[in-house]
Amino acid sequence: MLRQIPRDLGITAMMCILERMLERISLPGLHRMPGRITAADPTRADDLTTLLGEALALFALVWVFGMSLYAIGYLSRRPVRPHAVTLVAGAVLLLIYVSSVVEFITQR
Repeated sequence: MLRQIPRDLGITAMMCILERMLERISLPGLHRMPGRITAADPTRADDLTTLLGEALALFALVWVFGMSLYAIGYLSRRPVRPHAVTLVAGAVLLLIYVSSVVEFITQR
Protein backbone atom coordinates (compact mmCIF):
# COMPACT_ATOMS: atom_id res chain seq x y z
CA MET A 1 0.00 0.00 0.00
CA LEU A 2 2.83 2.42 0.76
CA ARG A 3 4.36 1.91 -2.69
CA GLN A 4 1.05 2.87 -4.30
CA ILE A 5 0.81 6.32 -2.69
CA PRO A 6 3.64 8.05 -4.68
CA ARG A 7 2.22 6.69 -7.94
CA ASP A 8 -1.23 8.00 -7.06
CA LEU A 9 0.23 11.36 -6.03
CA GLY A 10 1.99 11.73 -9.38
CA ILE A 11 -0.99 10.65 -11.48
CA THR A 12 -3.46 12.91 -9.69
CA ALA A 13 -1.04 15.87 -9.83
CA MET A 14 -0.80 15.53 -13.60
CA MET A 15 -4.56 15.11 -13.88
CA CYS A 16 -5.14 18.33 -11.93
CA ILE A 17 -2.68 20.33 -14.06
CA LEU A 18 -4.19 18.94 -17.27
CA GLU A 19 -7.72 19.78 -16.11
CA ARG A 20 -6.75 23.40 -15.44
CA MET A 21 -5.01 23.64 -18.83
CA LEU A 22 -7.99 22.06 -20.59
CA GLU A 23 -10.30 24.56 -18.94
CA ARG A 24 -8.17 27.51 -20.02
CA ILE A 25 -7.85 26.24 -23.60
CA SER A 26 -11.41 25.08 -24.21
CA LEU A 27 -13.21 27.81 -22.22
CA PRO A 28 -11.37 31.04 -23.11
CA GLY A 29 -11.87 33.96 -20.78
CA LEU A 30 -13.59 32.01 -18.03
CA HIS A 31 -10.63 32.29 -15.67
CA ARG A 32 -10.68 36.10 -16.08
CA MET A 33 -14.25 36.53 -14.81
CA PRO A 34 -14.48 38.64 -11.63
CA GLY A 35 -15.74 35.82 -9.43
CA ARG A 36 -13.16 33.31 -10.66
CA ILE A 37 -9.90 35.26 -10.56
CA THR A 38 -7.70 33.68 -7.91
CA ALA A 39 -4.82 36.13 -8.23
CA ALA A 40 -4.78 39.24 -6.09
CA ASP A 41 -3.75 41.24 -9.14
CA PRO A 42 -6.13 40.72 -12.12
CA THR A 43 -3.30 41.31 -14.58
CA ARG A 44 -1.71 38.06 -13.34
CA ALA A 45 -4.72 35.92 -14.30
CA ASP A 46 -2.84 34.43 -17.27
CA ASP A 47 0.41 33.64 -15.44
CA LEU A 48 1.80 30.16 -15.07
CA THR A 49 2.06 30.61 -11.30
CA THR A 50 -1.67 31.28 -11.08
CA LEU A 51 -2.36 28.15 -13.12
CA LEU A 52 -0.12 26.08 -10.84
CA GLY A 53 -1.73 27.61 -7.75
CA GLU A 54 -5.18 26.63 -8.98
CA ALA A 55 -3.92 23.14 -9.81
CA LEU A 56 -2.40 22.82 -6.34
CA ALA A 57 -5.69 23.80 -4.70
CA LEU A 58 -7.49 21.28 -6.89
CA PHE A 59 -4.89 18.67 -5.96
CA ALA A 60 -5.57 19.27 -2.26
CA LEU A 61 -9.31 18.87 -2.86
CA VAL A 62 -8.80 15.62 -4.75
CA TRP A 63 -6.53 14.23 -2.05
CA VAL A 64 -9.11 14.81 0.65
CA PHE A 65 -11.01 12.05 -1.11
CA GLY A 66 -7.87 10.04 -1.85
CA MET A 67 -6.68 9.99 1.73
CA SER A 68 -10.15 9.05 2.91
CA LEU A 69 -9.94 5.99 0.65
CA TYR A 70 -6.58 5.07 2.16
CA ALA A 71 -7.94 5.63 5.68
CA ILE A 72 -10.93 3.39 4.99
CA GLY A 73 -8.62 0.74 3.54
CA TYR A 74 -6.34 0.92 6.56
CA LEU A 75 -9.14 0.80 9.12
CA SER A 76 -10.95 -2.05 7.40
CA ARG A 77 -7.63 -3.86 6.78
CA ARG A 78 -8.33 -4.21 3.08
CA PRO A 79 -5.89 -2.91 0.47
CA VAL A 80 -6.98 -0.08 -1.78
CA ARG A 81 -7.41 -1.25 -5.36
CA PRO A 82 -4.66 0.01 -7.70
CA HIS A 83 -6.84 2.40 -9.71
CA ALA A 84 -9.40 3.40 -7.07
CA VAL A 85 -7.81 6.76 -6.26
CA THR A 86 -7.31 7.53 -9.95
CA LEU A 87 -10.96 6.80 -10.71
CA VAL A 88 -12.19 8.92 -7.80
CA ALA A 89 -9.87 11.78 -8.85
CA GLY A 90 -11.11 11.50 -12.43
CA ALA A 91 -14.73 11.65 -11.28
CA VAL A 92 -14.08 14.73 -9.12
CA LEU A 93 -12.18 16.49 -11.92
CA LEU A 94 -14.91 15.63 -14.42
CA LEU A 95 -17.56 17.15 -12.15
CA ILE A 96 -15.45 20.30 -11.73
CA TYR A 97 -14.94 20.61 -15.48
CA VAL A 98 -18.65 20.13 -16.18
CA SER A 99 -19.37 22.85 -13.61
CA SER A 100 -16.97 25.16 -15.46
CA VAL A 101 -18.63 24.38 -18.80
CA VAL A 102 -22.05 25.19 -17.36
CA GLU A 103 -20.73 28.45 -15.93
CA PHE A 104 -19.15 29.30 -19.30
CA ILE A 105 -22.39 28.62 -21.16
CA THR A 106 -24.55 30.65 -18.79
CA GLN A 107 -22.22 33.64 -18.43
CA ARG A 108 -23.49 36.97 -19.70
